[in-house]
Amino acid sequence: MICIECVTPVPLKKLFDAHGQEGDCKYCRQRGRAIESQRLFEYVYERVRENIAGKDDLSDYELGMLYGARVELFPIAEIGIVLSEWLDLGDEPYFDDLCDGVPDEFRVDDAGDPTHFYGEDDAMEVNLYEARWEQFIEGVQYTHRFFNGQAKDFLDSVFSFLVADDEGLKPEAIRIMTNGNLMYRARLAKGFGEAEKIVKDPAGEFGPTPRFLASSQRMTPNGISALYCALERETCLSEIRSITGDHVVSAALTPVAELKLLDLTALDQVAPPDLSLLDVGCREALHLKVFLGSLVKKMSRPKARNDELSYLSTQVVFEYLRLRFGRQVDGLVFPSVQTGEAGTNVVLFPEASRLAYVIPAGPDEDRLDDGLVPVEVAVDMDNPSKPPTKVMVVHGSIRYHQVTAIETRARECRHIYDMFMSDESRRRLNLI
Repeated sequence: MICIECVTPVPLKKLFDAHGQEGDCKYCRQRGRAIESQRLFEYVYERVRENIAGKDDLSDYELGMLYGARVELFPIAEIGIVLSEWLDLGDEPYFDDLCDGVPDEFRVDDAGDPTHFYGEDDAMEVNLYEARWEQFIEGVQYTHRFFNGQAKDFLDSVFSFLVADDEGLKPEAIRIMTNGNLMYRARLAKGFGEAEKIVKDPAGEFGPTPRFLASSQRMTPNGISALYCALERETCLSEIRSITGDHVVSAALTPVAELKLLDLTALDQVAPPDLSLLDVGCREALHLKVFLGSLVKKMSRPKARNDELSYLSTQVVFEYLRLRFGRQVDGLVFPSVQTGEAGTNVVLFPEASRLAYVIPAGPDEDRLDDGLVPVEVAVDMDNPSKPPTKVMVVHGSIRYHQVTAIETRARECRHIYDMFMSDESRRRLNLI
């Protein structure tokens, strides 16, 4: 038996809450709240398996660099160092017994060599969530599209990172926009008559596409309509994929009162759980933090040519976020791939996508200095069950554009192999 007074790390002390009983401590010879020593040891061994990378967790490239080229990419240690320094157990009174009882695979690997463990897990190439993302895509595309429990479980685990203890979104994940903050939306006009129609009915023409005309988009499938906007006028012109010679009409939009948006561009600012290597889920949290950065790029990636299913994964994520957080936020903020991620896009959930247009009463009456008009939240009196209008077209913000040129940006490659090189390989060679 070992008593709680002989155990320092907080995660190990928690074992006494579930398994503690009165007993005599082997180490301090005192009687008190104690647990079986082997139970504590087995917990530590399990955390080593769960939270510290072994050879099977490394990519072929990492193994080649470590054992072929002899380049130390990250710390390497055997089990004694792992327990004493990485887990900070070297000064614990039970340390020698803990080392004596380690499983055989912690000492010698399958090849008969000393077992190595590797630190800085969040810098490694193999990410637990990348593999799960591929399984998620495979599942929603080819297995269970409409009722997929595995997909929900995966997304629950991914976005648990953003949820506070009270089940609300963490404040750093939310961007708040108020009346006066501007978003932009653009429409192609095939001729003068179509442009005139847009100008005469800004709320209708700049509003979301009618459901019966809504095609498959990055975040919404056929038949589901949402309001896609940008935070810069130039970005919204790029996002509608206009070509040279097109005529485009754009307008500024602003919240009627307040919009709360889940900001996918700020995920790196969300602090990970404060876990140590002795906590359950520490490695998963490290991998998830890294994966969330790549998830934003995945959700911003353009649709592949002739691949109608390539948007399906992001549509499922959007629907999930809408159902999970729709009472807390009105939509999402994500980078614009059409501008090389220099611009920022906004997509509002369908419930927040209704658009209003209010003409000022007079040149100086009810008008703010910047041309905005304060309005009450509009409610459809014919159908009061509909959600209130949350966004309005800014009076005097309509602009007319004749597209004269489209800028194409490209990375020049020195060789055909360079052109098809993955971003992972570019990173290894310090090319990005």
